[in-house]
Amino acid sequence: MSDVLVSARDLTARYGRREVFHGLTFDVCANQALGVIGPNGAGKTTLLRVIAGLLSPSEGELRVRDMSPRQAVSRMNVGYFAGDFTLPGSVRACDWGSLATGDAITPERRRIRTLSRGTRQLLGLRTVLSRPHLGLVLLDEPWEALDVDASRWLSRTLETKRDRGASVVLASHDPHDLAGVCDLYLFLVNRRGSLFKAHELSTAGPVTPAMLGNVLERLQVDATAPLRAAS
Repeated sequence: MSDVLVSARDLTARYGRREVFHGLTFDVCANQALGVIGPNGAGKTTLLRVIAGLLSPSEGELRVRDMSPRQAVSRMNVGYFAGDFTLPGSVRACDWGSLATGDAITPERRRIRTLSRGTRQLLGLRTVLSRPHLGLVLLDEPWEALDVDASRWLSRTLETKRDRGASVVLASHDPHDLAGVCDLYLFLVNRRGSLFKAHELSTAGPVTPAMLGNVLERLQVDATAPLRAAS
């Protein structure tokens, strides 16, 4: 898989004097899914915003299909969703799906703010992922508040998007969300990133939540003892 779509080199982000993460380097190819995992406040949301072109890195370089993220968003089909709170609460659910995609996503006529959290989350995900020919998918904590059926739908849909050539970047604090879904795992701990390929974490069978949890725990206990990262 040589078609690198997202490329980060020595990526650093700061808010004022506070460093969020430092020196991240990774590549995500077409037909690959990257799982970004770490505790709350580790910088997962910030990283997705940088890739989406909503924030500029403090140092380093982030390229999307050899363009700046803002150029890429304007020239290619990028799907980004950061949670139900980003939806327009006063808009009717049926109208939002039609406005965003041109298709009827749901017959629900209630205003978005009156829906349950899980229903809002699913509406946002269905609206973003229903767009055809997505080249890059960026989802921040996408499994939050979803029930079992919706969670299964999301995992199947992401696999389909990846297999059709998209690069997928998913952020979550929960190992159960990302286990077995991704080809690469980027752990964010103490402002540093450790990148692993799925087959390095599990040589036989899919990556399990326990495997991800063990790596995350080791990194949290001793961030100064780096594990073998993916080359």
